[in-house]
Amino acid sequence: ARGTTTPRESLGEEKRSIEMTAVKEGLTEERGEAGAAAPIDELPPEVLYHILSFLPRSAGTANALVGVCKGWREAILTDDAYLGSLNFSLDASQPFKGMETVRGAVAHRRTWAYADRHARAIDGVASTTTTTTRGFESGGGGGATVPALLRRAADVGSNATALETLAALFEARGDVAGAYRSWRKAASLGSCLAQFKLGEIFYRGSGNQGVDGEEALFWLSKAMKSSALAPECRATAAGIMGFLHLDGEGTAACNTTAIKWFKVAAENGCAEALKTLGWLYSTGQY
Repeated sequence: ARGTTTPRESLGEEKRSIEMTAVKEGLTEERGEAGAAAPIDELPPEVLYHILSFLPRSAGTANALVGVCKGWREAILTDDAYLGSLNFSLDASQPFKGMETVRGAVAHRRTWAYADRHARAIDGVASTTTTTTRGFESGGGGGATVPALLRRAADVGSNATALETLAALFEARGDVAGAYRSWRKAASLGSCLAQFKLGEIFYRGSGNQGVDGEEALFWLSKAMKSSALAPECRATAAGIMGFLHLDGEGTAACNTTAIKWFKVAAENGCAEALKTLGWLYSTGQY
């Protein structure tokens, strides 16, 4: 009935109340030491670290706090544990602004379509900014900038989503070497998206890596084992694996295995795989 509270909701409200009480007590104690009228940027770092422990592990929240004052900026950018726990994502249509997820080859092409326009838009202000300005660092290529929060979280080395986002930004900027390094680090942390991207890089010979069928098959096989891989990425990965087995690149040629992967690709929406299956069946190559 309307207005009633379930036991689970009651427990949740009680937990939030306890957390907020702890924050208030910590603030009261520390502000007493710093002076009751002390502004937030004069609070001891211990207070800010204490508050951080109760905040959502959201890159959007952290990025907003980085721009509040020097105290927050230093507290967040020097806390490796907090940076390593943040969840980053990226809007493919606005690669240096939003927080949506970039997934697969379609998003990758859309990112490139917007990259030049965005670079031109920020070229005008690049010459007037310093190396670090309120949480942003100079990005190099085309005057583009990368949030200091993202750069630091990627430098921690344990945040796969930060490395994925940084790699996507490098791709949008045309920095293939930087993108490859970030995808490689994220892949080693178990990111199925990064593993898929590495497979694509080695299959197509992009990123200054050269064509390597064996390496492509290795990374794509790892990506396909994850249930978290997006359908469009799964379709592309399975299609590539089909062609690698069909042509004997990086592995022994085997039409049976190729057909298996083409079926997976077709089931995930790959029209090219469906056409290839039709050709294989009509020519008796199965």
